[in-house]
Amino acid sequence: MSWSDPRGEIEALVPQLRQLRRDIHRHPELGFEETRTQALCRAWLEDRGYAPRVCAETGLVADLRPGAPGPVIALRADLDCLPMHETTDIEHRSIHAGKAHKCGHDGHTAILLGVAELLARHREAVPGNVRLLFQPAEEGVRGGGAKVMLAEGALDGVAELYGLHNWPGFPKGQVHVRSGAMLAQVHELTLTITGKGGHASQPQLCRDPIVAGAHLVAALQTVVARGLGYQGGAVLSITQFTAGTTHNVIAETARLRGTVRTFDPAVSERVMARLHEVVDGTAATFGVKIELEVDEGYPVLLNDPRCAAAVARVAAAQLGAARVSEQDLPCAGGEDFAYFAQAVPSAYFFVGAQRAGEDTPVCHHPDFDFDDDLIPTGMGLFLGIVRDRLGELAGRRGPS
Repeated sequence: MSWSDPRGEIEALVPQLRQLRRDIHRHPELGFEETRTQALCRAWLEDRGYAPRVCAETGLVADLRPGAPGPVIALRADLDCLPMHETTDIEHRSIHAGKAHKCGHDGHTAILLGVAELLARHREAVPGNVRLLFQPAEEGVRGGGAKVMLAEGALDGVAELYGLHNWPGFPKGQVHVRSGAMLAQVHELTLTITGKGGHASQPQLCRDPIVAGAHLVAALQTVVARGLGYQGGAVLSITQFTAGTTHNVIAETARLRGTVRTFDPAVSERVMARLHEVVDGTAATFGVKIELEVDEGYPVLLNDPRCAAAVARVAAAQLGAARVSEQDLPCAGGEDFAYFAQAVPSAYFFVGAQRAGEDTPVCHHPDFDFDDDLIPTGMGLFLGIVRDRLGELAGRRGPS
């Protein structure tokens, strides 16, 4: 086995990593609560000669060769689960009600721990340093772990950063990556409608917030459909509508929640202006008060062209050029990796997980489970990226 061709070592390590991944899946932890997962990762890293340091409360940062001459390449995995119930009957299903790894972060963590193992075996052959980021709190519910890690110096001295994500929306074994926008900026919306409640038999004496809310849901769809040109560039979704307490009372208030997702600041500005117009018009039409609260979420995730090209080049060499694609990108999801990408040249890419001839559950679906077949794929890609980038960057720097 060798640093330049670790395929045999990867395959030999997969059974252990599969067991580890399923253990993490069985014990999911929410953002900034990943104490067990952190301890597991710390023990694994220390056993292999790393000196991991705590970052962002429940995250870790570990350097392969701290202080070594040459460039530093960073790799990132996310640790947290989602506040969801597990509906599968798999043997390693979650033991914690209301918490489940339904986005594959357990798999991402296992991949990076496997990479840490092989890098440690070939530590002296690595021309520079590799920094491993085990990041807490990616999910938007309690998210922003990347922002905290950044503030605590996790990327100090890093030349480039790379992150991956399994994606059942793309065929298994494919890599999807592009330069520029990969994922959207997410604005979280809360609309509180206040009318005048009363008896259901006397609607003429009321200002019904449910009727106003129903019209508002429909009207908001025109913000994108009629507010933008053929190129679009935004997604607006209303995902919650809550009102009322019983069958014979017209409610006093109703609340809507949702998101706006965009890939360009100019589009964001246009959408938000139109959103306010629709809200004000609906309030006037139905004689109700509508308060709009907007919480700006993660920024647009922008891939550096050189870094994205490196991912595509490595993926083509390992998987074949036909399995590397820009199709269906950018994606309207949001990711706090975007904060990292604002700080240093970075690339974030998807590894397809959709099994042929099967309706594979997507991320955030209660039946989702990470496909362990992606562990060797992810490891190979990360290790290939490290070899590619450290080789080029070290050569570009010249003798130290």
